[in-house]
Amino acid sequence: MLNKSIKFLFMFFVSFAFAQTGHLMQGVGAVNMSMGGAATAQPLDISGAMHWNPAALSVFDGAILKLDVGMFKGTPTLYSSLPVNMMGPGSPAVSGATESELGYSPMPALAFAWGGADSKSTFGISVFGVSGFGVDFPEETNSPLSSSFNPGESSNPILYPQQAMGFGHLKSSYMLMQIGFTWAYNISDNFSIGLQPTFNYSALELAPNPIARPSQTKGYPTSEAAAAYGYGGQVGLFYDSHSGFKMGASYKSQQYMSEMEFESKYLDGSDADSPLYTMNFPAIYSVGLGYSKGIVDFALDYRYVDYENTEGFIESGWEIAEEGPFTGFPTGAVNGFGWQNMSIVSAGLQLKAIEKVPFRFGYTYSTNPIKDELAFYSVPATAIIAHAFQFGFSILFSDSFSLDAVYHYGMSDGKTSGNLLNPTPAMDFNGDGFPDGPWDATNNPLGKIPGSEVAYDMNTHMFMLGLSFNFGGKDADADGVKDKEDACPEVYGLEAFNGCPDSDADGIQDSADACPNTPGLAALNGCPDSDGDGFSDQDDYCPDVAGLEQFNGCPDSDGDGVMDKNDNCPNEAGLVENSGCPMLDADGDGIADADDNCPNIAGMSENNGCPVVTEEVQKEITDLARAIYFNTGKFTFTDETKVRLDKINTILGDFHTTNFVVEGHTDSSGSNEINKKLSQQRSDAVMQALVQAGFPASMIKSIGYGEENPIGDNNTKKGKQENRRVEIRAEK
Repeated sequence: MLNKSIKFLFMFFVSFAFAQTGHLMQGVGAVNMSMGGAATAQPLDISGAMHWNPAALSVFDGAILKLDVGMFKGTPTLYSSLPVNMMGPGSPAVSGATESELGYSPMPALAFAWGGADSKSTFGISVFGVSGFGVDFPEETNSPLSSSFNPGESSNPILYPQQAMGFGHLKSSYMLMQIGFTWAYNISDNFSIGLQPTFNYSALELAPNPIARPSQTKGYPTSEAAAAYGYGGQVGLFYDSHSGFKMGASYKSQQYMSEMEFESKYLDGSDADSPLYTMNFPAIYSVGLGYSKGIVDFALDYRYVDYENTEGFIESGWEIAEEGPFTGFPTGAVNGFGWQNMSIVSAGLQLKAIEKVPFRFGYTYSTNPIKDELAFYSVPATAIIAHAFQFGFSILFSDSFSLDAVYHYGMSDGKTSGNLLNPTPAMDFNGDGFPDGPWDATNNPLGKIPGSEVAYDMNTHMFMLGLSFNFGGKDADADGVKDKEDACPEVYGLEAFNGCPDSDADGIQDSADACPNTPGLAALNGCPDSDGDGFSDQDDYCPDVAGLEQFNGCPDSDGDGVMDKNDNCPNEAGLVENSGCPMLDADGDGIADADDNCPNIAGMSENNGCPVVTEEVQKEITDLARAIYFNTGKFTFTDETKVRLDKINTILGDFHTTNFVVEGHTDSSGSNEINKKLSQQRSDAVMQALVQAGFPASMIKSIGYGEENPIGDNNTKKGKQENRRVEIRAEK
C-alpha cells in the first residue's frame, strides 16, 4: 500500500508538466508564473524562491504552505511536405498540417517553508513538476496506402503509416518531478545564501520510439513509458538593500539521471529490442534584479540553459552501425536531440493599488534551442514557446490565507523548420543482406530529402489556482509584531498598537493623532497643550504658558491688563506704556536688565539672569534627539526628522549661553572604523543643522562614538535600533 501511495504521488506531480522554454517550465505556482517566472531577486512566494534561488527563501518566516494546481494545454501543429517524384516517377508534391490532439492536463506544485523570526535559518521542502513535453498526432488517413488517396488534398507525409515511410500515429510524453530540500541563511540583514539538494524522477514515452533500431520489415517499435531517477543541487545568493533594490544569482547543476530502459514491441505485437537512453536535465544559470517601492514590485531575470553539455541533448544524428554488412551506415536509430544552449528573459510587475487584491503581469522570452537542420529529430518535443504572457492576481482573505490565480498564453516565434530526414539508403528492402543503395556520409550525413520540409509551431494556454497558508509569519518592519497580527506591517510600530507607530510617544497611535510628530493629549486628538490651559498648542498663542481665553491662551499673571506674552514684567503689575513693567526688566525674571546677562530671556538669579537646563528640559531634548532618523547607511536626514530638529532648536533658543554637545552612536553592524566615521558624520550633521537654525557655533560641538556606548542588545533587531541614536546634552 505504501509503495502504491508513493507511486501515485510521483505520477501526480510528473504526469502533467508541459514546458514552455525548451523542455523546462518557465515558473512554478500561480504567483511565480504570473510574474513571468522571475523570482531570482524578487521572492513573492516560497515556490518561486525555492525553484529559482534558494537564498531568497530567507525573506520568509513562520510556517508557510503553498499548493497550486493548474490546467495546461499545449497545441502544437506539425507540418511536412515532399517534392514531386518523391513517391515515384510522376508523383505530385504532397503537403499537410496536423494539430496535436492533447487536451488540458493538470499541473500541481507543492511547497512548505518554515523558520523563526529570530532565527538566521529558513528551511523548505518542495515538490514541483519542472520539465515536460508531449504530442499526440494521429496517423494520416489520406496516405498512399489508402484506396482513396488524393495527393491534391492535404496529406501530411511524416504521419503516413510506417509501411509508407512515415511515423504513423506519433505520440510522446515526458515529465520530470523534482523534490528539493532548501536551506537559506542570513549572513547579515542584507545578504543571504542558500543551498538545495534535489532529487528527481522522470518518465518518457515514445510511440514510435526513434531511439530504437527499426526492423527492415516491421518499422519502428512502440515503447512503454520508461522511468529514471536522478540527483543534483542548487546554490544561490540574495541581497536586499532595504531601500527598494534587490539582487540575486543562482546556479542549478545538471540533474544526473539514471539510464532508461524501454520495453518495446513492434506494431504487430512482436517483441523488439529494449533500447537504453539517458536524458539528463540541463544546468541553469540565473541572475536577477528586483525593486519594491510603495505599491510596486518589479522583477527581471536572465537565465542561461546549458543543453550542449547535457547527456541526451549533446549527440544528434543517426546511430551508425559498427559491424556487419551495414558497417558505416545508419541503423535508423536516433542518437539524441542535439539542442543548442538557450537564453531566457523573464519580467514581472506586481501592483498593490487595491488593498488585499494585488495584480500581476508577466512576460517571458526564450530563444529556440533547435537547429533547423535537426528539426526532424525534435518532432516528439515541439514545446518551444518564444513569447509567453501572463496575468494573475491574489485575494488576501486574511493574514494567514490567500488565493492566487493566473492565466498564461504562449506562442512560437514562427515555425521551427528543416528537411525531412531518411536513413533508408541503408535499408535492405530486397533481403539480400546488403544495403540497397549508397549512403552519402560526406555530403548528406543526415539523409536530408531534397525539397522536403518538416516544421512545427505551437501555442499554449494555462489556468492555475493556488492556495497559501501562513501559520506564523513574517515581521517585515522588524517591530516584534508578526505581519499577520500587524495592522501596519510595513512601518515600525509598537505591540500596544498592533504594530502601528506612535512617533511622538504620547500614547496615541499616529493614525488617530492629529499631531503625530509632537507628544500630545487624547482630549486634544493627540496634540500637545504644553501649558495645560485647555488650548492645543497649534491654537494657543502662548503654547508654553497657561493663559486666558480673552488672550487666546496667553496669561496675564500680574493682572495688569498686559498679556504675559507682551508683558516684560509678567509677574509684577506694571504700566501698559512700559510694556507691563514698573521698571526695565525686559524678560520679567525679576532681575533688572542692567544686571541680567540674558535680558531678553527669563533666567535664574544664580545664573545671572540666564536660563538653566533642568532635568525635564534635558529629558525632552533627549527624547527628541533619539527620534532623529537618517537614511540607511548615510548621514542625511529622513523627511520626518525636520520636525524634531525644529522642536530641538526651539528649546535650545532659550539656552544660547549654555554649552551643548551632540553625540552620535551606532549599532555593532559593520566595522568599528566605519561606525566611528558614520557616527561622527551624523553628529556633525545634527550640529550643523542647529547652527544653521541660529544656535551659536561657539556653544556647541559634536562627538562620534560609533558602537562604543550601546544602550541595547546588539544581538537583537530591537537592541540594534536602540543603539542607532543621537544624544544632545548640556555640558555642566
